[in-house]
Amino acid sequence: MATMRRSVHACAAVLLAVAIPSTAKAQDSRAEELAAEQAEKSAALHPYEPNSLEKRLIRLERLFLDPPPVYAYVGSVLRGGWMAVGPGYRGTLGDLSRYDVHGAWSLKNYKTVDGFVRLSEIGDGQVRIDLRGSWLDAPEVSFWGTGDGSSPENKTSYRHRATTAGAVARFQATKVFAVGGGFDATAYDIGHGAGATSVEERFSLEELPGLSVNTNYIKTQVFAEADSRRSPGYTRRGGLYRVEWHEYRETSNGPFSFHRFDAEVNQFLPVLRENWVIALRALTTLTGTDTGQRVPFFLLPDLGGGRELRGYSSWRFRDRQRILLTAEYRWTAGNFVDMALFLDAGKVVAEPSDVNLDGLRTTYGIGVRFHTPLSTVMRVEFAHTDEGNGVVFAFGPSF
Repeated sequence: MATMRRSVHACAAVLLAVAIPSTAKAQDSRAEELAAEQAEKSAALHPYEPNSLEKRLIRLERLFLDPPPVYAYVGSVLRGGWMAVGPGYRGTLGDLSRYDVHGAWSLKNYKTVDGFVRLSEIGDGQVRIDLRGSWLDAPEVSFWGTGDGSSPENKTSYRHRATTAGAVARFQATKVFAVGGGFDATAYDIGHGAGATSVEERFSLEELPGLSVNTNYIKTQVFAEADSRRSPGYTRRGGLYRVEWHEYRETSNGPFSFHRFDAEVNQFLPVLRENWVIALRALTTLTGTDTGQRVPFFLLPDLGGGRELRGYSSWRFRDRQRILLTAEYRWTAGNFVDMALFLDAGKVVAEPSDVNLDGLRTTYGIGVRFHTPLSTVMRVEFAHTDEGNGVVFAFGPSF
């Protein structure tokens, strides 16, 4: 028995002597394999390369977050003046205040110099004050007469010059609700139009209050709005609800003082994760005067152009009151491209009691919009009206 135990112990000792070096050797081999794999992975590592779409988004983000001080302005001087271009310059005053000024000259010889200074925001950004000034010269603004029944054959033009300086204050009470007000002083110079027929050749001074008169105004305004849109320039959800009151007082106590009230509702309803959007808009404008006062023809509410009753010429209809309804079906056609079907319906009338849904003029069409994540860069739209077909080239959203 003792001999057998000695034999077992001897065998165990032999096995341990063989197994321990083999295990150590296996562990060394596995460590070498892991080290080789790690070295191979390290050799294959390289900085991440964004794809083409990500590169475009990065460039756009840098452009909006850190725009260059000198830039080329591309946009509009005044509706109906066609595309305008010119130099612009922007910068900061101190730590928070900033300014922006640009000049522009349009293909129709409209000219402007426009600028603003945004003062340092107060109360953690809740209060914002903007100082603004502009000079405008539009030698050929269209006019067909007043009323919804004005004839397309009565097209005339007038020269519109205006110099304005003023300030607007805005108080952001909550994330979506804001109120504010402001004032500005404007000098208008209305005269002979550069078109084939000037207004005074077809309309009398009695028909056109304010014609051939240099009119100076002090305008005050107050407004309130609730805005839940992602951005005013481009959004796929949310809404805007805004009311605004303007008081125009002629500085010479002349016969052209009046007040104006605007109310607007925009609503954007996303469908299928915002791939489709139903966009709705309602707008009304009412003007009023004291006894013996009149609204000058060049400041009458209007319809026609790239945003209101599209397909008709800019300024096509003018009168004391207006109403506009718009519906759009928008869908995503590409990363920065949307398509839209739209329907506009509206009219201008002389009396507030006629602001209703009877006898609305309608336009409808299709359009393409090029946009960034926060703004609409350009719109191209084709619209049909009872006066024919129209093409819209515009900068900025329809609403």
